[in-house]
Amino acid sequence: YMQIETLNPTKIKVSGKERFDFLQNIITNDLNKLEEELFSYILTPQGKILYEIIITNSKESYDLVCTNDQNDLATYLKKYASLSDVDLHIENIDATEYDEKYILNQLSSGNIDANLLKHSSLLPSEINDELVDYSKGCFVGQEVVSRIKHRQLNKKKVTVKVFEEKPQNLPNNSEILFQLNNYFILREPVVPEK
Repeated sequence: YMQIETLNPTKIKVSGKERFDFLQNIITNDLNKLEEELFSYILTPQGKILYEIIITNSKESYDLVCTNDQNDLATYLKKYASLSDVDLHIENIDATEYDEKYILNQLSSGNIDANLLKHSSLLPSEINDELVDYSKGCFVGQEVVSRIKHRQLNKKKVTVKVFEEKPQNLPNNSEILFQLNNYFILREPVVPEK
């Protein structure tokens, strides 16, 4: 499992005439729901989480923040941007906004920032289904996550637990994905409801 010394936050401004459609076709959430900020995933074609992003809207652009860019979000977006009338601009971001204190705040409130975990290893349904709008139409990875959702194929769930010390034996094939202080992010089998 991983332990992060320093996060690698990144901020990208997406401007241009087609910025709405450009983003809407990539992200899992529905950009129409954006008020102050909108949390969303960007997935691989296999439906695994590549990035978790926070989107805000300024007059001329959408601003995307990825708290820990493990896989070069700018390059990913550029690949799609060449087909649209959009401009991408990478902005400097204050890394101290996303330090250990940020992570502890997230964990203590039970929030799991997918960017803390190894990218492309987890499905949205394992972490937070609320970041996926299943009725909005196409986005990268959409067919896979919709099938899992509608056929109830989800076998694992990622949760935050607090332990005094690292547990030696975890029940039911659970695994530790991340640890900070006494907080552990675990991936556990879903127990079917009876």
